[in-house]
Amino acid sequence: MRIYVNQLTQSLNKIHPVYMVLGDEPLQKTQSIDKIRQYCLSQGYDERISLTQSPQFDWQSLNSSGQNLSLFSSRQLIELELTSLKPGQEGSKAITRFISDQTQDTVLLIHGPKAASDTQKAKWFKALDAKGLFVAVTQPEGHHFTQWLKQEVTKQQLNIELDALQLLSQMFEGNLLAASQELEKLSLQVGNQRLDIKTLKQRVTNQSRFNLFELQDALLSGNANNTLKILRGLQRDEIEPQLLFWAFKRELNLLVILKKAQLCKEPIAAIFQKERVWASRQKLFNSALSRLSLPSLMTSMGLLSEFEQSIKLEYELAWDQVVQLALSITGDC
Repeated sequence: MRIYVNQLTQSLNKIHPVYMVLGDEPLQKTQSIDKIRQYCLSQGYDERISLTQSPQFDWQSLNSSGQNLSLFSSRQLIELELTSLKPGQEGSKAITRFISDQTQDTVLLIHGPKAASDTQKAKWFKALDAKGLFVAVTQPEGHHFTQWLKQEVTKQQLNIELDALQLLSQMFEGNLLAASQELEKLSLQVGNQRLDIKTLKQRVTNQSRFNLFELQDALLSGNANNTLKILRGLQRDEIEPQLLFWAFKRELNLLVILKKAQLCKEPIAAIFQKERVWASRQKLFNSALSRLSLPSLMTSMGLLSEFEQSIKLEYELAWDQVVQLALSITGDC
């Protein structure tokens, strides 16, 4: 039976013969595995055997593990890490055989990468899914990430103003582990002291991330000199190329959506609300919309595509491309 991470705690009310924790988000994946381990231990499954799939993996070891209880334990948790969800013919047979021979003294915990739709149609996967819980670990985005962040803030007993929370959400969306670590650090440093944006900037470790938001504001305002100054600083800091690409992509995509709505005489307030753009930044977007035409924005999108290709193919930043892209948005190119 498929469930999501936020449903796992309430589902740990009885032992299931099989648990599958599959997905690519590391923090929630690790937390889910730990919860299942602790629950199984509380239910007497105190012997733990760990197996990891590899090119030389002996699939027979899976079945032999389930048949050999130690002298000191009557129940065991067998963990199998699948580095690929393509176990092959031998692996598929071993998994289905384990399921058919499994006793109530063993629990099988499988964890691995995200399960694609074709994987979920495989015979071995269906056999596992029918017998236990499939915990789908997905990357929370947009509203879902903000909700997760709010829960973590409450858990750490932090007192963060709304606009500062929105900034944190933008900073760390897509990286729950970094967000969690940052909140833990803030909790140790400030306790329940009220945090506004100014205090947050003084406390958060990675100042390059704040510089990215300053870059976005400079781009929207059309301030070419400030934009180039911030870019030089990011270059000195050796900013991660993907982070810089994200900063441009987010603003450009939203500008194109807003511009098209504007040209079609559609209200843009609903778009601002949907995209969680607070009032102070709405003014910046309106400034950019009055300055940039749709053709110029599409030219910038083309430059952004070239920027992305240089990252994927050459694994480095072509700073002349970045400058050209930035000036196209400020209107100086």
